[in-house]
Amino acid sequence: MRLRQFAVCATLLWFAGCNGDALQPMQDAGDQPDLTPLAPDLSDGVPSTMFPAPHQPFPQAITGGGPVLTAPVIVPVFFSNDDATERASLEDFVSKIGATKYWQAATEEYGVGAATATAPVELTETATGTIADAMIQSWLAGKLGNHDPAFPAPTANTVYALHYPMVATITLGGGTNNTSCNAFGGYHSNIQLGGQQIAYAVIPRCNGVGGLTRMQNTTAAESHELVEAATDPYPQGTGAYETVDTNHRYWARVLGGGEVGDLCAQEPGVFTQFPELAYTVQRTWSNAAAMASHDPCVPALANEVYFNTVPELDDMITTTSMGGTIMVPGVHIPVGMSKTVALDLFSDAATTGPWSVKVVDAATLQGGTATMTFALDRTTGVNGERLHVTITTVTAGSRGTGVFAIESHLGPRTHFYFGLVGQQ
Repeated sequence: MRLRQFAVCATLLWFAGCNGDALQPMQDAGDQPDLTPLAPDLSDGVPSTMFPAPHQPFPQAITGGGPVLTAPVIVPVFFSNDDATERASLEDFVSKIGATKYWQAATEEYGVGAATATAPVELTETATGTIADAMIQSWLAGKLGNHDPAFPAPTANTVYALHYPMVATITLGGGTNNTSCNAFGGYHSNIQLGGQQIAYAVIPRCNGVGGLTRMQNTTAAESHELVEAATDPYPQGTGAYETVDTNHRYWARVLGGGEVGDLCAQEPGVFTQFPELAYTVQRTWSNAAAMASHDPCVPALANEVYFNTVPELDDMITTTSMGGTIMVPGVHIPVGMSKTVALDLFSDAATTGPWSVKVVDAATLQGGTATMTFALDRTTGVNGERLHVTITTVTAGSRGTGVFAIESHLGPRTHFYFGLVGQQ
């Protein structure tokens, strides 16, 4: 995540309070959206063997125009008080990840090539106590500006992977609780030195959550940050793949960021180990897979059929993004009013049976208070069928909007889709 946090979790329960919005939309005054509301499609649809059944599109990760790392060079950095066994495992992980099919699937479509790693930088100094990101930036700038011989000189493809031991706590701006292993499990950013942009990633050491061990937690977080550092290396300058398209900008708000790792980090089952690499990694967002109605989090899991439930959002809702105003597809339901929304079920092949559908206020997934209630006409279906949810707005959210989450469950798999409600 771009100077934001990667939260390792197995469900949508550990969210960051950050705003992943970055780009402002360009409106063509001669091409305004049609604001006429459409009547909901109240038909139930029919089970179909045409895969996937029609549905509204998924988000696309978009670029801010900045460069990516076309041939990333990872410089792993370790402090002398790190655990020797864990350090050896992480050195091995970093040396191997860039040549895997996992890395290729996660980065190739964004113009990033195979990554290599330098010999580890094994420092004689220790890292302990509370360390702010501003201190890390100053420390790294000093090492590189003074040409410390332990550090390879930066190039246009370098990313410094800074590994901190368990006894170090990293803090980001935004409050006393914005600390490593509490609010985040890693982040990436960049410094500017002599006119050169230099990418770095911070990898704290955190005990595992969601059934992960400490090492699984760490390599999952590092895979997330390295992929994002390659596809959006300079978020404090000109970003590359830093957020999602305007129509889905609120996804970044819900998920804690809009980079390719963020868009999948909260999806259950996203942390996995592939046969080619003996470490847990996080699957990340693929525009190509999303556009083709396959699992957008890649690499896809073997022998898995992707299924999901997508709302028909036929209104245009005004919302805010980075201090500006944008209009995005949603459903207009003022406080005290209700509206029925059609939900289209699709899969990319035949499933083993119907999947179940649940709709909840996304605010509750972040520990907040619900502003809406939901009533489904049916709770199961298959590709081609249509369910209907009646949404009632009880109170307005802080932005005058609310986000609902559609959860689709079948066996051990759960997938999510989000919709926006205009509440004013």
